[in-house]
Amino acid sequence: MSSPLAKKADQLSVLHNALTSIHKRISHHRRIDILAEKLTAYFYDIAGDKKEVKCLDVGCGDLGIMERIAEGVKNTSWQCVDIYDLPEHLANTAKWSRYSKFNGRDLPYADESIDIILFCDMLHHANKNITPLLKEAQRVCRTVIIKDSFEYSLYSRWLLKIMDIIGNWGYGVPLPEKYFTINNFKRLCTDLGFEIKKLDIGVQIYGHLPIIRTILRPKWHFIAVIEKKR
Repeated sequence: MSSPLAKKADQLSVLHNALTSIHKRISHHRRIDILAEKLTAYFYDIAGDKKEVKCLDVGCGDLGIMERIAEGVKNTSWQCVDIYDLPEHLANTAKWSRYSKFNGRDLPYADESIDIILFCDMLHHANKNITPLLKEAQRVCRTVIIKDSFEYSLYSRWLLKIMDIIGNWGYGVPLPEKYFTINNFKRLCTDLGFEIKKLDIGVQIYGHLPIIRTILRPKWHFIAVIEKKR
């Protein structure tokens, strides 16, 4: 969710700028490469040979993951939303023409007008808006792909929060109160009328960082495909 939309460099403190610099240098681009490659496979399977698959990236950040998926799955067309105003220097550029600001809760799209919605490391930042957002996703489309994190203890919660401080707080992105557990994620999907079609637990994001990869466990990251029940 790291985003050039969140805050400009001259609006950030020295600490914020230091954190964003560290994150970009050691993790950000490699993380995009890994997640985009994995998510592309999911979109490819769902998109199949359809002529056009309308996709929405909610909490799109810098558009990096969306662009990579669009390159790999040619029959997808994309809209992107996030909670920040579009800076003037990005307005009227081809890259950002598909971007819209939204209120973080209500998706500005008609019922069943989208084929696939992507929430990539976004829902845990939504805090109290997680349930409303998923209800909106259910209204707007049938298939939702979620990349997010599971916590298993206070240890995993606080290490995940530290990584969010490094990767997101520096940009002014709200920090999560807590993360999903496997059980509450499954219960939430059931309560909202979603069926979990796939739940892949174990995404190695930090394999290129020898020390960090021994601390941050792959099982803390998951990708889920959920569909509203017919």
